[in-house]
Amino acid sequence: MVTSSETFFPKDSVVYNDFKAYQKDFGTDTVFVMVRTENVLEPYVFDYLARLERQLEGLDYVISTSSAAGRVTEKEASSQEALHSAYERGILEGVIPRRDSALIIVQVPELEHPGAIAVDMEKAIDFVDRPPGVTVEASGGPMLDYQLGMIMGMSMGMMFGVALILMITILYIFFRTVVRGRYLPFLPLMAVIIALAMAFGLMGVLEIPMSMILTGFLSVLIGLGIDYGIQVMTRYEEERSKGLGVDEAIEVSITRMGKAVGLAIVTTLVGFSSMYFANIPDLEYFGMAVSIGLILSYITAIWFIPAVLKLVDKGSLVYQEPARGILDRILEQTARNSTKHPIFILLLVIGVTFSSAAMYPKVDTLTDFYQYFPQDIQAIRFMEEMRDLTGGTDTISLVIRSDDITNRKTLQEMLTLSDYLQAHEPAVMHTSSLASILSDGGSLPENQDIPHLIDEMDPARRRRLVNYPYATLGVIDLTVEHLDGKRLDDALNNIRSSIEFVQPDMDITITGEPLLNNKIGHTMTDGQIRMTLLSFVFVFLAMFLIFGSVVRALIPMAPIIVVIAISGALMWILGIPQTTLSISTNSIILGLGVDYSIHIMHRYKEERENGAEPEDAIQTTISRIGKAIVTSGLTTSGGFAAMMLSPFPLMVWFGIIAFSSILMILLLTLTLLPALLILLDRPGANYMNYRISSSDNIL
Repeated sequence: MVTSSETFFPKDSVVYNDFKAYQKDFGTDTVFVMVRTENVLEPYVFDYLARLERQLEGLDYVISTSSAAGRVTEKEASSQEALHSAYERGILEGVIPRRDSALIIVQVPELEHPGAIAVDMEKAIDFVDRPPGVTVEASGGPMLDYQLGMIMGMSMGMMFGVALILMITILYIFFRTVVRGRYLPFLPLMAVIIALAMAFGLMGVLEIPMSMILTGFLSVLIGLGIDYGIQVMTRYEEERSKGLGVDEAIEVSITRMGKAVGLAIVTTLVGFSSMYFANIPDLEYFGMAVSIGLILSYITAIWFIPAVLKLVDKGSLVYQEPARGILDRILEQTARNSTKHPIFILLLVIGVTFSSAAMYPKVDTLTDFYQYFPQDIQAIRFMEEMRDLTGGTDTISLVIRSDDITNRKTLQEMLTLSDYLQAHEPAVMHTSSLASILSDGGSLPENQDIPHLIDEMDPARRRRLVNYPYATLGVIDLTVEHLDGKRLDDALNNIRSSIEFVQPDMDITITGEPLLNNKIGHTMTDGQIRMTLLSFVFVFLAMFLIFGSVVRALIPMAPIIVVIAISGALMWILGIPQTTLSISTNSIILGLGVDYSIHIMHRYKEERENGAEPEDAIQTTISRIGKAIVTSGLTTSGGFAAMMLSPFPLMVWFGIIAFSSILMILLLTLTLLPALLILLDRPGANYMNYRISSSDNIL
């Protein structure tokens, strides 16, 4: 389980590596222990704070602690009047944000597995007897990682369970009328579960970490992978109903549908493989895991399912055409309307597409990582409260490198730069550095040995130093208001311009979490454009190789372009932002959407080359494979629908858009695609020309 933001940045990311270097030199992880009661400025509360702080100090890994109890003397702590005076004079600022709340700030090292710290903290808090009416809770990086790790495991299991139930329900309702027998309708589900088990094992072998995005891997794959078995079994049943024996029916289903499914999986892999170009490791892992699962699902569909059919189908049953149900009649009417009114359908779709495309640019981009997590868990609620108490501020850090950080000239340049930034950059609310603490609001001390002066400082003042353990390395912390999007871009550019204007004689690196958010925002925008373009190009090339014609290559992509535009409009209408996962939606839609079109066009081509007229070819195609496509579409959308039950907003938003997009693709494949085929394959158009099977050798 990986819960940190490291999966959002590649290993060679300069911005992220600068931030990690800053954390290594100046950063530690922080746990905030919040003590609440009606009035914390009471002697018995300070006694409890002192006892709890001592208990926390004794834990392994704890570097330092800070609380209100350490800022007053024992005599002051025993007097309510003295405590109120200390609060009014600002001595307790930062550790008592309000009269009903007190903080114990615990510094711990950054560990790869922070769960041990979180567990020890909770045990230490429970060990110390607390006065009546006092409540305590802890939050911070280790606590958040620990809670997220537990939620991720539960979320993955829940989504897979829901997806499994949906698959069973859909197969029972829709596929049962295609396949005879009590258990055979669930054979595609059995095949994909075998593929899932192998794929999950290979993730461990290939060291693909389980991150927040990967928790939806199983539910997505079960919805996608089941499609291949459904298509193979549908063709098998059709051939058996015509009187073919078991071996002949298996051969036809594999050579006919196996090819179509194989072509479809290529385009799907193109969509997920494009995630490798997003420059976001989390998406790369997701694309890799799903790609592995899809290949294994295809293998089980063309090897495992025929093997089972050979074993269970002894040829003793009388095969007949299955009875026509409501879905069959709906599909027939849909095909009839598409062939009779193709121009009306085309104009309607064009109008909706252009209207939706106008809304797409209005979709916001969300780069605040904490908004991706469940907002009702304790650690997140606590951090939101801390943000409210601090006024919703962030910190941008300027890492200073100089020959001697305590040199008076260097300190004066740091002070000058800090003052200039605070005076000229509206977003900068406060600055803190070794220089500002030494000057204490005035000028630097004259003719004094700075290191000796630091050693002689009183403890309360020295605590304000920003991690001063280095002779050549320092930091200026800029407290800024919480910014995102263009406002954050402007603030960072202004800070860089100010540094260039002041021109201090030292090396400066700008870092901090706001820069990570800014970087991931630009990466998301660039990555979405890059993935979409690459997917479009690769899918088009695949279609051209399959169908041997530019026109026939573009036809399957028409429904996809429409759905991409509508999905953007839907995001804007529902207030769903772009996230590190949703930027892959266009590529997934491109890869998945053409699957259904390939099945339609492949069967339509077969019927046309057998001598059927365009209208009859459409009717036969929809009647023969329409139900299988609907079943496949519903199972695929069901896999994404399971993500809507995830506790992570990131997954819920993606599930809503992917689920809606698959249903729209399904609808347009059964309406827009037949209309286009009729328009382009009518006498005199000469765009399709199925008399020459230019793709036979490829197939």
